[in-house]
Amino acid sequence: MKKSARLLPAIFALAGLAVVTGLVIYFGAGDVLRALTSVKLSGFAAYIGAQLGIVLGLALCWRMLLRSRSRGSFPLLVWGRLVRDATGEFLPFSQVGGFLLGARVITLAGVTVPDAIASTIGDVTTEFLAELVFIGVGLLVLAHLAPSSNLLVPVAIGLCVAVVMAVGLILVQRGGGGKIFRAIAERLAGASGEGAIMHMDRLQQSLDNIYTRHDRLALSAFFHLICWFGTATASFVGFHALGVPLSFTDAIAIESMLHAIMALAFFVPGRVGIQEGAYTLLAGIFGVPPDIALSLSLLRRARDFVIAVPVLLAWQMVEAKRLHKTAAPDLNI
Repeated sequence: MKKSARLLPAIFALAGLAVVTGLVIYFGAGDVLRALTSVKLSGFAAYIGAQLGIVLGLALCWRMLLRSRSRGSFPLLVWGRLVRDATGEFLPFSQVGGFLLGARVITLAGVTVPDAIASTIGDVTTEFLAELVFIGVGLLVLAHLAPSSNLLVPVAIGLCVAVVMAVGLILVQRGGGGKIFRAIAERLAGASGEGAIMHMDRLQQSLDNIYTRHDRLALSAFFHLICWFGTATASFVGFHALGVPLSFTDAIAIESMLHAIMALAFFVPGRVGIQEGAYTLLAGIFGVPPDIALSLSLLRRARDFVIAVPVLLAWQMVEAKRLHKTAAPDLNI
């Protein structure tokens, strides 16, 4: 049973690749290729720059939640966020795996394990809350621009369910996550070293410290919301790079509904196939040809790939160097 469960991500990824291939063939590989090759280098650079700007904003949101005496500098959190996103999207881990590795990165630089875990949990929570607001705004925009869209009712229902989940998530954190947080701590710290003294009360204390700073929580959520609108800005830049004069309002509707759809497919690595199908569906509502919509999805993957590959290589070098230092004393015996 466990072996089959481990194979599921690979199965979903292969199915997603099949969907992408089918979409490219169906809408015309030549048309998609022409759209992609029409993108100028300056346009692609602007698209990458928009995403990097979002990463800087996300790191700022994370920094808001760390205690002032913590050793988590802004550059460190930029690096931690890059690793979190790259590993969560491009390696065969779940999103939770990306969260854990992002937290691990900052602990290696001196941030205590309780602060790393608590700030990650708080950051994920405020990001999720801001995403719900962003989806709600996008839903209102879609209702105004395309009142007859079949997406309105299911997304509205999903949004209501997500709000209830968000309330439950906050209550769990405020009341103590018990076994859940203990399991996260053990995964990150291990059974020895600092993990041996990582008790639930320390993690809960770190969470309580975060939740008593209402001003920082509010700022983190606010900047997360700005970052979510930043994704719409990146989408706006991407469409214009492909020669589609889409309005920023349309970009908000497309990007917010895209994330609403992709949230349901969290178990698919990289949302392969889901993202492409969603872009094709959503862009069509605003009159964007399917080959252009599919081209934007592929352009987005190219952008993420260009950012993620150097991050993953650098992260592996850091981990390899750390393992070498750890093994060195043993070799000298």
